[in-house]
Amino acid sequence: MFNARKVLEFKGGSLSSTTLMESVLGELFVRKTISLVENREYGFQRWYSQMKRIQRFSLLFPGLFPKVIRFGRDGDLGYFDLTYFPNAVNAQAYVDECRDQYKLQRFFDLLLAQMEKMHRIKFPSCSGGIDLYVFEEVEQKLRDCKSHQAFSAFLEYDYLIFNGETVPSFVRNLDLYMELCKRFYVDQDESYTHGNMTLENILFDPESDRIIFIDPYEENIIDSPLAELSQLLQSVNSRYEVYNARIASIEGNEISLLAPASPGLDMFNEMLGSYIAGNYSADDRIMISLFEVSQFIRMLPFKMNVDPNKMFFFYGLASWLFERLLVENSLKELAQ
Repeated sequence: MFNARKVLEFKGGSLSSTTLMESVLGELFVRKTISLVENREYGFQRWYSQMKRIQRFSLLFPGLFPKVIRFGRDGDLGYFDLTYFPNAVNAQAYVDECRDQYKLQRFFDLLLAQMEKMHRIKFPSCSGGIDLYVFEEVEQKLRDCKSHQAFSAFLEYDYLIFNGETVPSFVRNLDLYMELCKRFYVDQDESYTHGNMTLENILFDPESDRIIFIDPYEENIIDSPLAELSQLLQSVNSRYEVYNARIASIEGNEISLLAPASPGLDMFNEMLGSYIAGNYSADDRIMISLFEVSQFIRMLPFKMNVDPNKMFFFYGLASWLFERLLVENSLKELAQ
């Protein structure tokens, strides 16, 4: 393996490790490692597909993704090394800490422009794609998590109490969720996408106004710009990164975890909401919300393997989000 020393451990993915490294010649780079033995389906397979996506996209969209410098094996670990951007900050931290609306608007506009570089390349899809998406990314993920005995028992509750609000458990509305996806998946064009466009997967250099996308995701079934917007909502509307850094209280069917106030995330969420409302049809807006619900289901097996507390919490959040979608869009009678 390429000889180097560890400098700093970054926050990694669910099953991978991310480290700042320095070569014997003083070269700084980022190394992502994964077990080649354990959790191969949700570990190695995802890590490998991510590396290949970065290799392709760093050529297709120059400067938008880091470059893969080298990759290989170190015993039971696979690794790939990436370009390091010393002046860049994580977008989640930048937005959370920012109080300047002008700076946030500047970042938001830059982000949309960079996303458009990928999204403008369209290719036709088909209506059956959403059926496969729900089967693989929602139904299958729930089946995988039933191997966890306590979570399987948790799914037997008809209702959950999420931060004091009683909502139906998502599995009770799974058929309705599928029906709504089929009804509102109207814009069936696909495009190039990042695949996991949460704020924590974006770097931003405020000095040069440069945005870099990191940790893309390949296994999306549908590469839809609507899903990309739902992943941004996942960060600022549903506060994914904020909740993921905390421990929820789970007692019976009651789930409790409150997110601290964040004026920066609130401002960004308002900008994103205004943009979606002004640029997408009513059907597309509902589909974006349906995708947002699914983001918290498709992550559950990863949480099961790392922190089951998060599996319970994010399932509850998905249940709450779906109930709110039904109420806000006058679709509640369909759940009867």
